[in-house]
Amino acid sequence: MGKRYICCHKCDEISEIPYPPRKGRYKCPNCGHTLFRNYPGMIEKLYAMSIASFILFILANYYPILTFSVIGKESSANFATSIEYLYLDGDYIMAIAVFMTTILIPFVYITLSMVLFGVLYHGKRALFMIPLIKILEEIRPWGMLDVFMVGTLVSIVKLVKMGDIHTGISFWAFVILIPILAYSYMIFDPHPVWDMIEESDGKKRR
Repeated sequence: MGKRYICCHKCDEISEIPYPPRKGRYKCPNCGHTLFRNYPGMIEKLYAMSIASFILFILANYYPILTFSVIGKESSANFATSIEYLYLDGDYIMAIAVFMTTILIPFVYITLSMVLFGVLYHGKRALFMIPLIKILEEIRPWGMLDVFMVGTLVSIVKLVKMGDIHTGISFWAFVILIPILAYSYMIFDPHPVWDMIEESDGKKRR
């Protein structure tokens, strides 16, 4: 087993770690900041979860989230209609913000994750891998599907007193999607990915 050195992003302390690293979380001995996390099979798990997330995200956006019935009249709502209502009410900035954080950014993140981890899983090397990792790290905090889910649950609690509410396929796809994305965020660490890219470059040069 060899050794490698990693610099802490918080205090610039240089720490010595074993390579290949053992399973677990490595913290800076000086400030306690997490240096990186090593989960065996991370690439395989993230690839599988990105495919599942992509399918669930399409279902969540295609079908209605809720069907609201009052005195025999029914109306349905999904992601697109909620943004449309905000726009028609004149809340243009809010409509754009909801569109960006609940549709565009999550879709881009899931799609790029599927491409990146698919390439890594199949043991291939592509020129776009490095910028792809950087993009994923930048846009990840801006996906707010969990916030939208909380808002949906609050709406159900308020509307249930006014009429009959029926949850659609989109709602249940959404319920499954949130923990999958949360788990993928938790186990994803760019350091093992950078190591794989470095190793593939070394083999290519040899």
